[in-house]
Amino acid sequence: MQRIQRMATALLPVMGVFCLFYVIFTGHDALDLAILTPERWLESRYADPQAQIAQSTRIIAAFAMLSPVIAGLVAVFMAIYVLNLVRQGVLFDERIAQGFRVAGVATAVSGILGMAISWLRPTILSWHNQGGALAPDVFFHSDTAGLIVCGAMFWLVGWIMREAIRIADDNEGFV
Repeated sequence: MQRIQRMATALLPVMGVFCLFYVIFTGHDALDLAILTPERWLESRYADPQAQIAQSTRIIAAFAMLSPVIAGLVAVFMAIYVLNLVRQGVLFDERIAQGFRVAGVATAVSGILGMAISWLRPTILSWHNQGGALAPDVFFHSDTAGLIVCGAMFWLVGWIMREAIRIADDNEGFV
């Protein structure tokens, strides 16, 4: 038990650093393209260099591009919550099971949103082109597909854990 608690304690700062870098690099890239450096939008291969990009389009694009990051942050915060519980010696508890399920759903949603935004990027960036917006570019992206699969597995582990806790509680009355 103490080794598990030490491992959870060691992982907490790692998750904190990961969270910081995740926001700085992933979130900043989305904001930079949409709002912070407006010329990057026009330098993309999808946008007409003479297009006039409305501020409302930039704000909507920033929100859309940040949505996978926000879902990912929910998963990271839930992982930090679970690690903190484990650090305190809580293992077979409904809160841990719920944490795995929430982290799983958030991870899968992050992957789904990331894949959707990748597909819609040509349409978003060409929205104000004189010739009209480009069609979405649907392709397989293994990184985001991997997030979806990992999220499903986290959710499944949480579900199995919840059922194991329920069965243990039911059987406790028979002993």
